[in-house]
Amino acid sequence: MKTFWTNFSSGLPGVTVIVTQQDSNGTIVGLGDAALLSEARGADRVEDLEGLFVAPGFWDSHFHLLDYGRSFRRLRFDAQANRSTVLNQVRAEAARVAPGEWIIGGGWNKESFEAPPHWSLLDEASPNHPVLLMSLDYHTAWVNRLGAQRLGIDEREEAELVRDPHGQWTGILHETRAFRAQEEAMRQDDSHLLTDLKRGVREAQRRGLVGVTTMEDRFGLLALQDLGADERMLRVQVFLRDRHAPSLLDAGIRAGFGDDFLRLFGIKRFMDGALGSQTAWMKSPYETGTGNRGMGLLTEGDLREEARMLAEQGLLVAVHAIGDQAVSAAVSALRSVAPGPGGRRSRIEHAQLIDTVDLDVIQGSALALSMQPVHLLFDRPIADRHWGDRSRHAFRFRDILARGVPLIFGSDAPVADADPVPGLWAAVHRGAPIEEPWYSEQRLTAEEAIWAYTRGPALVDARPAGLLQVGLWGDFTLWRTDPREALIHREYDALAVAGTVVAGRRIW
Repeated sequence: MKTFWTNFSSGLPGVTVIVTQQDSNGTIVGLGDAALLSEARGADRVEDLEGLFVAPGFWDSHFHLLDYGRSFRRLRFDAQANRSTVLNQVRAEAARVAPGEWIIGGGWNKESFEAPPHWSLLDEASPNHPVLLMSLDYHTAWVNRLGAQRLGIDEREEAELVRDPHGQWTGILHETRAFRAQEEAMRQDDSHLLTDLKRGVREAQRRGLVGVTTMEDRFGLLALQDLGADERMLRVQVFLRDRHAPSLLDAGIRAGFGDDFLRLFGIKRFMDGALGSQTAWMKSPYETGTGNRGMGLLTEGDLREEARMLAEQGLLVAVHAIGDQAVSAAVSALRSVAPGPGGRRSRIEHAQLIDTVDLDVIQGSALALSMQPVHLLFDRPIADRHWGDRSRHAFRFRDILARGVPLIFGSDAPVADADPVPGLWAAVHRGAPIEEPWYSEQRLTAEEAIWAYTRGPALVDARPAGLLQVGLWGDFTLWRTDPREALIHREYDALAVAGTVVAGRRIW
């Protein structure tokens, strides 16, 4: 049985019909004009796409699928909200939620606060609930006293806590300690696990995604395996978070574990923190006058050894590195890592600030750069403030492509929304619709930006996808109009997803 897709545009000359086989991947078996319809038989289907624009399926290469689903029932803060506004949202949530239940949220931005956050403020706003609020970059947690008790935080003993000049804990956690706190709070509030995951899948599909590469803990991986066959209509590749590396290797997991809808790729590691928290690891200090260079969370030697062990099993490593020193250390550790099965590449995630000498080394390696152009929209003023003139080396999309380095795009949802539209816009225009381009020499063309969401990820991940071509998977993203034209003519409102087709089946 086949499906004949008709009444669409695609930018492919002479193509008005696409034929997909009704196999497990909806393989494309025909491209042509209306003459192809004469091949349809009684059991075949003809699908009218009502004049929509068919693009290759968009893939988000940096996602947190379970956390994204959870975010729809958590508090979410506008990045421009001041501290008082955030606290008022917490008060309103405390009035709604039963005493003793967790209040968990994310998205607050200290750059918009009129004064620093402190646990006592959360205690006043919500005295009867444990509270944990993740920052905009999700690398800092703000916790109240009851939350600290629930999380087993001993403020007298723990050296990782952020303290004031008098040595008293402020209620702030950074990096690894913040991640552990979030995971534990989620574990204690885990009754919605499968429901949240299904919500994340649905919302990703609604934003035009046919697949995601997601960073998950073991709860996310378990929930993904619990999805029913009829619910697995988003392709998912998984990097397990770093603390699961030993158990993964001890279990003998090897490349190829999974199928075309759920596949385990390897391990996610953290080389540093984030720009917004000023924990990204820098070669030179931040422009704050304090001498702060951020935080190095992993040594080159440890990363090199772990990548070697993973490679022996055909598994990959995805390394979070934002600051230029973190990128340099990651490149030094991974420059000799061979591609995985089928040519799959390990990758550096974010790579927001890259020194030219390190970019040249990446050019000669088997690494890919997995970046999130949407971050440029809210990190631009923070980078100018804290990196100064070094910002000319931030989000170096053009320089990366000019060296032939594989570049793949994602959103980091729920840090940013999964919608690819703002990411496309940021990659092409280097700013919001009302802003002037930020270091315009790094702009991409519309075709290049779309490639980084479609064919680029497919090549890096060795998937037969990302183009409208016979023999590749039948995964499409449907748009109201040609997204290339909307980007070229600066028509932001015309960039609208209208549906997805995954494995030759219309999802919505």
